Amino acid sequence: MMAAYSAGWRNKATGRNPYIVSNSGKAENAGITWSQPSVVLPWTDTTGKWDCGICELADGMLVVNLTITAFFRRGVKPEQPSWASRPMTREWGDWTWAFKTRGWLGTYMVKSTNCGETWGAPIPVIVRPLKHGGCRSGCWQLPSGALLMGLYGRIRGYGEEGEGETNRSALMRSDDGGSNWENYSTIAYDPASIIDYEEPAILRLADGRLICLMRTHVNPSGDAKNMVMTVSEDEGFSWTPPRWTNIWGYPADLIALADGRYLMVYGYRRPPYGVRGVVSEDGVTWDVANEFLICSGGVPGSTKLETPGSSPEFEADPDRRGADSVDPDNPGLFQHIGYPTVVQAPGRRGRRVLPRVGYDRSTAAIRPVHPVPGVTA
Repeated sequence: MMAAYSAGWRNKATGRNPYIVSNSGKAENAGITWSQPSVVLPWTDTTGKWDCGICELADGMLVVNLTITAFFRRGVKPEQPSWASRPMTREWGDWTWAFKTRGWLGTYMVKSTNCGETWGAPIPVIVRPLKHGGCRSGCWQLPSGALLMGLYGRIRGYGEEGEGETNRSALMRSDDGGSNWENYSTIAYDPASIIDYEEPAILRLADGRLICLMRTHVNPSGDAKNMVMTVSEDEGFSWTPPRWTNIWGYPADLIALADGRYLMVYGYRRPPYGVRGVVSEDGVTWDVANEFLICSGGVPGSTKLETPGSSPEFEADPDRRGADSVDPDNPGLFQHIGYPTVVQAPGRRGRRVLPRVGYDRSTAAIRPVHPVPGVTA
């Protein structure tokens, strides 16, 4: 087993914004313990990476898709404080204006032919006509050998907001092992620019159909709504109109279980927070009545003892809730938790859920506090 994840880096002495490095770790015993990580693509002083996913192709090649962004340190001292509260440095004061100069450079893919020992140069993924393409999960390989990558973005502007356009989910396809890509189809889009369709999770069913579940937000409030689902009967070239599910949570990851059923896991970003899951008999019918808890929590508490290791910037008062503490009912960016990935351990009936928990999307391997229904953990 292998896992790819993005890790934040922050030097408190200089107060730099976190840079992102992608790593891979091998599981020696079905995901209970992991080897030391190795770097797939290092960060630099001006670039970082996030939202990576990994896929093993039929020939054993490993491919990791990710987003590369640029971080620019201002060359002049600011004339006024920014609205953000961090980071602070003696040399530059509050230079969080750098957030305004952060830019998406593109979606890329790297390959390894020796089980992750070494990696090739980043290959750009052509997402045009989108100007921005954010990936959340790894690729899927069809029986024909074609690679599919779900991502989301906009045509009229960079980033995730602006220009009166909401995010659409789209499907990229490569027929040569990931060396060349094209924007193959639109999975879901609202021409009225009210609903955002983001972070598509794709799964191939036993009958050959593809399903896709997506995170949604409504505008102008940006409020998160239930997930929607679409279906493709032609390997992703066309999709049914989005259909609302009765399941709230995001983002999702999907797998086919060995017993023929299908499992979806997803983040739950409201109290009590955490990660949840649902099992479907046919991969098309998903019902919140079948929802089960995998883990709860993840938002920093009122003391250091309640602070997850994935929250390096949180410095709570050890005795009481102070100015730097987080209100669990309104945690701000700290609700940015629960990026789960699920895999069925080879030769075992139990499941291991690998959620990225914490606002900086650190990775932790956990066992569900409640087992998958009908499965011996």
